[in-house]
Parts: sequence; structure tokens; C-alpha cells
Amino acid sequence: MAKVLVIGGGPGGLFAAAEAAGKGFDVTLMEKGKIGENIRCAEGFFDVLKLLGKPCAGVRFKVETLIIDARSTYKFDTRSLNLWMIDRSTWQKELSRRAVKKGVKIMENSPVSPKDLENLKTKYDFIIDASGAPPVTSRALGFSDFYKQNSGKTVQYLVEGDFSHINNSMKVGFLPDFWGYYWIFPKGRDEQGRETANVGIGDFNPLSPRNLRKMLDEVIKKERLDDGRHRILKILGGICPTRMPEKLVYDNILLVGDAAGLTSPLHGGGIDMAVLSGITAARALAEGPAKYESELKKLLQKRLKFESMVAEAWRKRNLDQVDRILSVACKLRLYRLISYPRLMNPLAVKFLEILL
Repeated sequence: MAKVLVIGGGPGGLFAAAEAAGKGFDVTLMEKGKIGENIRCAEGFFDVLKLLGKPCAGVRFKVETLIIDARSTYKFDTRSLNLWMIDRSTWQKELSRRAVKKGVKIMENSPVSPKDLENLKTKYDFIIDASGAPPVTSRALGFSDFYKQNSGKTVQYLVEGDFSHINNSMKVGFLPDFWGYYWIFPKGRDEQGRETANVGIGDFNPLSPRNLRKMLDEVIKKERLDDGRHRILKILGGICPTRMPEKLVYDNILLVGDAAGLTSPLHGGGIDMAVLSGITAARALAEGPAKYESELKKLLQKRLKFESMVAEAWRKRNLDQVDRILSVACKLRLYRLISYPRLMNPLAVKFLEILL
């Protein structure tokens, strides 16, 4: 029985491990901390291509409305989308439980260093690197600078307080002279009974010199979250790689999730792509790792090209222009057409190029 090592217990790693075990491989997963801890993302789960469906655990609510704040405030109906607010810790712990049930051996508090990787390559037939960005493989093989040069940056606060005005919705906002956006994603009550929300800001231009922490503090004031009734509980930050490296397979090592550069160049989300890359990598093992790269590109390349096109168009617009676009989209009720298969056809792309 071929032996598979998965490095990293995030969504990509957990789905890869469970899928590989289901295919008959002997699977071990090594996580540097504990499963479900050290979550750094905003926790919105957007199943863009509608291939995954509702997460098996941790769902706080299905997002019914996207509130967008520019010069004015606009509301878009998102009920037709597969978009949920989740608690990733709860979800990943359940994914871990299911993986173990399938036979995966999970080793927590087991970090893998670049030096360790060389030895592990000889002990396992295949390694799926889901260790984030920059991944351990890049540090071992000397291409970790790629992730610094092709990643956006985020800063996020976990905020306690009353967010009932954004009930079953997500809010994003645009600021003057800034390409990127801020978000307020309510999470409801936590285990301690506190009402919380993830409030953050992301800049997906790798060359931007912006001080995001300072800008996020301005957002806190703008949204009146400095009123004494809200309290910052935790500060997080990280990078979002928005471009795939030239290769995703290095000998018997396959890169998935953030390690494969799979976050959206448009909005920075990447949970769904991490899951899809993990599943695709595990399924490719039976035919050899080389199959993985071609299958993943077949699945995601059109979507990523579309999102890059829209992102590039947004970068050229100021806040007034963005506001006008949102106003037209709202008046024409274009949210009814939000479906990636529709948006990616040539006529839709031509229309978007004119609109943007």
C-alpha cells in the first residue's frame, strides 16, 4: 500500500487526506499545531463553482445579502450563491474526525522543517504539501520569494459587540485611493456567549506599501466600532498568494491550497480552491503526480483568468467610478446573473469589459 504524507491540517490538507485514504492509500497528516487553531481567514465560505455544497459543520448562517459600501451603500441578494459564514475551527475539527474515521493518522504539534522534508521524501511515496504560504517545499527548494512577490496582505480584528444590523449578511467597503476592500463578517455567538465579527482589510496588490493596520483602525472609526460598546479581542494578519507558481509538482511533492497560490486575485478568498485542489491532488496519485497539475488547471484556470481580468479593471478605477459601477449593477439587478459559468462565457466577459 502506497504511503502518503499530508503536511498541514487546514481545509486543503484535510480533504486531501480523507480523499487519499478513501482511495486506499496509507495516509499520515502532520499539523504544526492543533487542528482548528490559528485560523487567520475571514471565514466566509464561497463555493464559487458550486461543486462542494454546504460545509458539513460550523455553518453560522447562509449569507442572504452582500452589503457594499462605496460613496453610497448597496445591497445585493446572494441567496442564489453558495455562500456561507462559517466557524472554521468547528468545521476543521469535524473534517479531522471524519478523516480519522477513514483511516488517516493525524499527528498534531508536528511541524515539518525544510530539513525534515528531505528525509520524509524518502519515507513516503507521495507528499501533499498544504502547509500554507510560503510552503515548506518552497523553503526547502529556494523559491519562497515567489510568495512574497505575488501575494496580497490582510490584517483582521476579532471584534466583540452588537452586529445585529448586519444580520445574515456580509458587509464589504471601499476606501478612497485604495484598491482593496475592508470587511465585516458577523459570526454570531461564540462558545463564551459573546457576539463577535471578523473585521479586516485586504490589499491584493503585491507592490502596495500601505500600512493596513493603520487603515483598519480608520475603518473601525468609520464603522463606529470605537463607540465603547465594541471590543477588539484578537489581532491577526497574513498573506494571500494570488498567483500559482510555475510548477505545482516537485518530484513526489504536490502543492495544494495556499501553497499552490490558490486565493482569488479579486477578493482574496480561497477556502473552496484549497478543498478542490486537495481532492484533485489525492485523486491524481493513482495515475502519478504529473496528472494533478493538468487536472487542477482544467478545473480552475478559466475562473482565475476571469477574476484576474475583473481585478485588473477594478485597480484602474477610483472610488467615484466604483460607485457608479455598483449603482448601475444595482439598478439593473445584475446580481441575478451572478453565476460563474454564465459570467465566464465570451459574451459576458465582453459585457463586463465594457461595464468596468
